[in-house]
Amino acid sequence: MDLKEFITETMTGIIEATNELQEKWGEAGVIVNPPVDSKQSNLFQEGSTSHVFRQIQNVNFDVAVTAANQTGGGGKAGLKVFSAEVGVDGTHTRQNEEVSRVQFSIPLTLRASDVEGLNLARRQIADKESDERNAAAKRRRSDSTGAVNWKF
Repeated sequence: MDLKEFITETMTGIIEATNELQEKWGEAGVIVNPPVDSKQSNLFQEGSTSHVFRQIQNVNFDVAVTAANQTGGGGKAGLKVFSAEVGVDGTHTRQNEEVSRVQFSIPLTLRASDVEGLNLARRQIADKESDERNAAAKRRRSDSTGAVNWKF
């Protein structure tokens, strides 16, 4: 398997498995990929309007790859995930192979959970109510400062 195919299949498997888990267990109250607050705390607070951020998950890879040059019998060259392959088909081949270790990380945000959507809606309602209260208080202040104070 070449490196590109390995990475694609691994990431696809993680994403699809997470989506399936969310669908399967969401109604049972299990939250796969719960939202976090801006401080990225590990404590999930049910109904919180501050838990509206998605986590960035780093998928870490530590892969042994081979760079192979092959001559004879329709030779191939490329970067492959290390594996041993044996085959006998009557052709003579000569292969030079070098194994290298590659480490890297791919950041990923998974699909938002339903809880994240609910928290966002709650936050938007709370923000709107706060804006309305602030506007009403501002109108009251401006009304009271515009009044004439008569002293007799």
